Amino acid sequence: MRIVLLLLSCALVCGAQGPRYNSGGQLIRPADYREWVFLTSGVGMTYGPAAAGIMAAHPAFDNVFVTPAAYRAFVETGTWPDRTMLILEIRSSTSHGSINKGGHYQTDVRAVEAAVKDASRFPDKWAYFGFNGPDGSLRASVSPLPKSAGCFACHSANGAVDNTFVQFYPTLLEIAGRKGTLRASYQPPAPSPGRFFQLLNQEGWERAEKALRETRAKEPDAEILEEVVLNRLAYQLIAAGKKPEAVSLLEWVTRENPHSANAFDSLADAYVAAGRNADALKASEAVLRLLEEDSSVPPPRRDAIAAATRKRIESLKP
Repeated sequence: MRIVLLLLSCALVCGAQGPRYNSGGQLIRPADYREWVFLTSGVGMTYGPAAAGIMAAHPAFDNVFVTPAAYRAFVETGTWPDRTMLILEIRSSTSHGSINKGGHYQTDVRAVEAAVKDASRFPDKWAYFGFNGPDGSLRASVSPLPKSAGCFACHSANGAVDNTFVQFYPTLLEIAGRKGTLRASYQPPAPSPGRFFQLLNQEGWERAEKALRETRAKEPDAEILEEVVLNRLAYQLIAAGKKPEAVSLLEWVTRENPHSANAFDSLADAYVAAGRNADALKASEAVLRLLEEDSSVPPPRRDAIAAATRKRIESLKP
């Protein structure tokens, strides 16, 4: 009953906050979309293999907004009600300005686009609109893009929820997962470092190792497989009192990186924290052997690791 009432309420409210059309049936560009609910911002996002390097120097920012009533309905149900309207605002970026020394920040509006769910007007429920005119100015109202436009096929094939790219909206993706509304064919990406830490912390090493194996098979370049990332997470586990989990994680890292002196150095720290001194001694001895061959470690850091390792070995000897 609560969901029914919510949808009825949304039908009334969305009438005021949802899409509006002129007498010719064209969608009117909302002037207040920046007062709607902000969903996400992406930078330099491209969907084609040849497009990746086009805007590398000055990547565009994609800002996505949705009508407040539609957002509230999604939070409750995990999907979009009729008369949902989303706005994609594309802005240019720059790196140099004022006190900024790195990264990118947003500047001028490049384009404004819309996705509208309106079953009373569109046979496929969803339609897509581009408000940019031929001269680059924003038009006040536009007709929907033709069905031959690539966005129709792209959204219907790749949208994680109801023709929308919820996979790029982190807060709503979590909601859709709980509500069970994700498209059956949707393949979730590799877990982020934060999500992997939660998985290991809450479900244990066996489940986490499975996630690492699956990620290695599907996304071998994923961030979560990087040695430096896993090392950092291991030290966070030690700080959180999850010492056996940290040991298991770093043992996996050393198996994947058998020539890394830094990996074995971290493992030795984890063994010490877990009270496994004999294992810590063996790992420390491995560090000294590997430092002689590991050219990836710069000389100053190599010397520092070697000195710390020798000190650890002295403290661990019977």
